[in-house]
Amino acid sequence: MDMNELSDEIRSFIDRFTDAWELMRGKRMNGRVLALLIITDEPHLSSEDLGRLLDTSPGTISTATRALLGSGYITKVSKSNSRATYFRAEDDVWGAFLSREKLGLQRMEEVLTAARSTEPGSEPAPARRLRNGSRYMAWVDQYHRNVLEQWKQYRDQEEDTPPPKELPAEMQASIRRDDPRESS
Repeated sequence: MDMNELSDEIRSFIDRFTDAWELMRGKRMNGRVLALLIITDEPHLSSEDLGRLLDTSPGTISTATRALLGSGYITKVSKSNSRATYFRAEDDVWGAFLSREKLGLQRMEEVLTAARSTEPGSEPAPARRLRNGSRYMAWVDQYHRNVLEQWKQYRDQEEDTPPPKELPAEMQASIRRDDPRESS
């Protein structure tokens, strides 16, 4: 990759990736930065490289990289004898996506559960909504745990192995075992 200019093919990939990223409710610039870090042959790119290649300001790059770092999509790289900040995309960007989503679900479950414990005498409708919300988050969290494990198993298989049509039997059993409704 020429570090001074992107090819039309790479620009096209970045545009298509960014459009798909926005459909997944991601911020446009975050998608552009991630797309460039995914498609580059370079082991890492500096903030300056990102800004120059994407034709945007240092502040915009800083905001995007901070968000992507916090979500686990990219990693900061240190280079000896350099004061510049460098970044690279994670090899398993999509596993990081699932992990980030899982973290958000766990945080929301904590908020809803805490609200339930502070509202013991609340009206039936708010109590019911808080209960359903916290149980939903717990249920989806378990689902994510299983999906992430299944993804890692599939990721490490041979390239031409088709994806499974359903969860393996041991994961289905795990879901039933960990389902809070099963122990009631």
